[in-house]
Amino acid sequence: MLITMALMSATLYSLAQISLRLFDAQQSQFAADASALACVVAQEDLARIIAEQNFAQIIETKKLGDKCIVVVKANHVVRRAVAVSVEGLDLPTLQR
Repeated sequence: MLITMALMSATLYSLAQISLRLFDAQQSQFAADASALACVVAQEDLARIIAEQNFAQIIETKKLGDKCIVVVKANHVVRRAVAVSVEGLDLPTLQR
């Protein structure tokens, strides 16, 4: 009985940790996507502001013509997003 309760407690703890990790990864990717869109549509300063509003920090930003690559970190999770403006029409797309 005690072993069963210990195993169940360990399983619940592991599930809680995995859930937190998935939430952190989703938050980091959301911040990266939003920042990349802001970078390609507006400017890099706005991308930094949006990352901070999403509780993330920008590690790297590269603007190559109509393409912007942003790497952000939120809660020890690093994510990358790319946004592209199609011929200046401001129709961004995302790639992971």
